Amino acid sequence: MLKQLVDLLENKENGLSLSEISRAMNAQPTAVLSMIDLLVQKGKLIEIGPDGKCCTTCGAQSDCNLLAARGKRYMVKPQN
Repeated sequence: MLKQLVDLLENKENGLSLSEISRAMNAQPTAVLSMIDLLVQKGKLIEIGPDGKCCTTCGAQSDCNLLAARGKRYMVKPQN
């Protein structure tokens, strides 16, 4: 299922939210979030905000109104 998740996000330029991923994979959000967390830790996925900017490089995550209203999105980490 991890590969299926990465494949799903591979061509999504603006990433997908947890609920969008859960619906596409027909899986419970808690199960999907566990997979997402693992892939973020392994450096395969990155968290982005609703504005498309990377959340991990921003120091204002705890105060972000966009995240509070819309939540994080996830995308495959770009290859350098």
